Amino acid sequence: MKKEFELQHEYITIESIFESMPVAMALIDREGRHVALNQALASFSGLSVRELVGLKVEELSKESGENIKRDFICFDAGEEVPDHEVQIGDRICYVSVKPVRDKSGFAIGEMVALTDITRNKEVERQLAEANKRLQFLANHDSLTGVLNARTYYEVCDQMMCIAHRDNVPFSVLFLDLDHFKSINDTYGHDAGDLVLKTVSACMLENCRKCDVVGRVGGEEFSIYLPETDHNGALILAEKLRAKIEELMPSIDGTTITITASIGVSSSSKHHKSIADIQRDADHAMYHAKREGRNRVSWLNMPCYVELAMS
Repeated sequence: MKKEFELQHEYITIESIFESMPVAMALIDREGRHVALNQALASFSGLSVRELVGLKVEELSKESGENIKRDFICFDAGEEVPDHEVQIGDRICYVSVKPVRDKSGFAIGEMVALTDITRNKEVERQLAEANKRLQFLANHDSLTGVLNARTYYEVCDQMMCIAHRDNVPFSVLFLDLDHFKSINDTYGHDAGDLVLKTVSACMLENCRKCDVVGRVGGEEFSIYLPETDHNGALILAEKLRAKIEELMPSIDGTTITITASIGVSSSSKHHKSIADIQRDADHAMYHAKREGRNRVSWLNMPCYVELAMS
């Protein structure tokens, strides 16, 4: 029985064991040489198994050669090498490494297993991109690319909390496009959409990266200006008003004139939330409308005081 067992298994060699493995595998000695490997691993280099046996890994990849030196330092210190990813040409592989020890426990080699996860990583990348796009769509206005109203107000409330804590000024601009309904009625909704996109791009271009721009109504926009006092807000508001007037977009050969009325409000004791300062900026914008449009306006007192006195 024993002889039959031995005959049955005499053809099982280290080479046949390696070749039967479902993943790329190699036995590496302390000098970083390939002792044994399978065709799955050889395919990464484009060489044959026979050509690779005895060849140092560093001759194929300096980075992998350095990794092997690091592995044996870890083994000698009694530490494990964590599973990790490595780029080999245009492939991404998941790598597992285990020491091969002699009877005294000394690491005389290491077993390396590589699983090609290139396709998995590509799927992960595509999913991440899709999630990023969905997140953007959830937070931004689909037409103009600026923040939608919900996200704008949430972000501004958070920034106001920080401003109150740090005792720094902030301001809000409320911008409404003049005679926008007339643009839609005269030139069509495609023209209206073009105007909204053009104005949004203008605001983003002329605001700082720290400023928060949101579309809060059909043709209404709000801009939160952190660490900006009243004078700074007025300067930006006038700059935006002039830039918008210069835009002159064209549709079907017709040039469209755009102007905007802008209300300005800056931080005050009664501004506890974005809704409070937005209300004052909105009211200031209506002052600009009443005074002839295409201008910047601000309040000398909170709108609720002004309303009570009128």
